[in-house]
Amino acid sequence: MKLDTRRTILVGFAFLSICAFWQLYDNVIPLILKFTFHVQDGPSGIVMSIDNVLALFLLPFFGALSDRTHTRLGRRMPYILCGTAAAVLLMNLLPIADRTGSFVLFIVALGLLLVAMGTYRSPAVALMPDVTAKPLRSKGNAIINLMGTLGGILTLLLTKALVQTYADGRSNYQF
Repeated sequence: MKLDTRRTILVGFAFLSICAFWQLYDNVIPLILKFTFHVQDGPSGIVMSIDNVLALFLLPFFGALSDRTHTRLGRRMPYILCGTAAAVLLMNLLPIADRTGSFVLFIVALGLLLVAMGTYRSPAVALMPDVTAKPLRSKGNAIINLMGTLGGILTLLLTKALVQTYADGRSNYQF
């Protein structure tokens, strides 16, 4: 029995996107809140914690829902595909809100983006055990976690290359 490394890496791209998003979220969103919308640290912390509150409800819900889903794409893929597509579209609203100074657009887009991320996080994590034989899951998990690490590193490198910082400390997040 041999691990299908190629397939495991493909499965790992979902986790890569999740880790890339959280790296961006944790590093860039507080700066936008501070420099664009002039939100103080306390309220900014509340905004930043919304994802944890949503995760308490969304992750178990969509994990259980994907367990009971049966489509020709499989149990997990509909959530991964739809959640990823929605997240990509919604993420593009954040720099627009930053550039236009629209706090309402920013908060609405961010809230919907967090929901989109919540729809595919549990199904993405559950996909590897679905397609990997039990004795090989440890190796598969190592590859999945490596893909997540690559997502975080990729985000840091792209942010460094694409984000311009002005003399007054503001940044241009218009990717």
